[in-house]
Amino acid sequence: MDDEIRDLLRGAYQYLYGQQKALNEVMDVTFALQKAFQELGPEASQLYAKHWLAVKQGQMHDAGIGVLEALSKVIERLSDS
Repeated sequence: MDDEIRDLLRGAYQYLYGQQKALNEVMDVTFALQKAFQELGPEASQLYAKHWLAVKQGQMHDAGIGVLEALSKVIERLSDS
């Protein structure tokens, strides 16, 4: 394995490790919000669903997909080596 591939793998690992840590935090917040919405009632759940749909269709969602596509290209490059 040459140095370039080693560096790519190290970078990919560091990126995925950071993403896993962020995902764990998001999951904690999500579960806490779900409990809060249960206590607040159906109106709070409806408001959350409305805003969640707007965010899912927005720029942040598209940016996340772009990162996955870039990572996919790196993995393809490594597979071809």
